[in-house]
Amino acid sequence: MSYSSFEINNLFSVKGKIAAVTGGGTGIGRAITTALAVNGAKVYIIGRRLETLQNTADELNSAASKTGGEVIPLQGDILTKDSIQAVVERLTASTDKVDYLINSAGVGVTYKVQAEKGDLDALEKKLPSIEASDFTDMATNYISAQWLLSTALLPLLRKSQDAVITNISSLAGLGTSPDIIHPAYGSAKAGGNFAEHHLTRLLAANLVPFKIRVNSISPGIFRSQVTTGSSDPNAPVAPMIQQFVKSFPAGREGTWEEIAGIALLLATPAGAHLNGIDIVLDGGAKLILP
Repeated sequence: MSYSSFEINNLFSVKGKIAAVTGGGTGIGRAITTALAVNGAKVYIIGRRLETLQNTADELNSAASKTGGEVIPLQGDILTKDSIQAVVERLTASTDKVDYLINSAGVGVTYKVQAEKGDLDALEKKLPSIEASDFTDMATNYISAQWLLSTALLPLLRKSQDAVITNISSLAGLGTSPDIIHPAYGSAKAGGNFAEHHLTRLLAANLVPFKIRVNSISPGIFRSQVTTGSSDPNAPVAPMIQQFVKSFPAGREGTWEEIAGIALLLATPAGAHLNGIDIVLDGGAKLILP
């Protein structure tokens, strides 16, 4: 009997796969892109800022080339049906299939007015300083865009022998901390942890006839533009968030390798029996969050 299927290079292999990662130029999307590319996958990274995408591709391609991997920037927006179709057309012109789609694009939002803790007069002005569009933009990015892009890519996903979709959600939909979680972001992500998680299950159920698996990952605090306020991949998380994560059982934010490892699992033979589930990756935060 051969035990080669248990060898780590086979059990977690993405070599030769073709992936598309929205938001692949920064943060969590970049982390997942790195793991895929340096392990031999060709990865199309999709985002609005071509310069950011190109910089990421340039930085990663030297390491990726050693295993046959590659990172290819693809400029595009996923906030409207027309712009999603344009992304699909660009992908179709460049590849004949997609094995792995990661819906990781994220957007941040802040109050227009800030308030010091304990200053009720300032807080009274802060809380209404949200635009209605903040809520709709969040819902579009984190809910409808995932469905619309995933279904628009069906012609390419169907050509894969083992097509997989992973949606990146967030722990923000499970918490209520007013110091950390913006209501537009948190409610969209509660749309994430309830509506978006249900969206993952609905998408998984609808794609059963195509034998396409769909799962989601709900990360806690990881370095990203939302948590650092910077496009610098080495920027630390904001001081307030650093204090927040010290209360977690893990006592720290997650590392990019930790979330990239879960994304690899879902795309490989090791995760081939997972479908329609959400994996919470939070260092135990959900155990103590209010």
